[in-house]
Amino acid sequence: MKKSIYLFSFLSIALLFLGTGCQKNKTGDLIVNVVDGLGASVGAGQTVYLYNNSLDFEDKVYSKTATTNSSGQVVFTKLTPGLYYADCDWQNLVGITITSSGSGEVIKKMETTITIAP
Repeated sequence: MKKSIYLFSFLSIALLFLGTGCQKNKTGDLIVNVVDGLGASVGAGQTVYLYNNSLDFEDKVYSKTATTNSSGQVVFTKLTPGLYYADCDWQNLVGITITSSGSGEVIKKMETTITIAP
């Protein structure tokens, strides 16, 4: 009887660790490139907003933000697979605020790259 309990406990713990390890691979990454109307990078320091679905995007209820690097790029990591929306407000050379927006589908174990533009 004692051996059965120990074996059951060992198997339960082993399955718990195996199940946890599998969870890590159920996410993906979204790389967002922000460009102007001519396809040039908007540069560093712009805030990119990430939305979990189209309703959140329409209502402007974002789930995460990140700031662009010198290439106008941000990376959102470990996202649950699905369709995400992103936007970024930035000022052009004459001081007019422009919005770049777009969407991309995150797939588990993959990096998805999207370019958002006005």
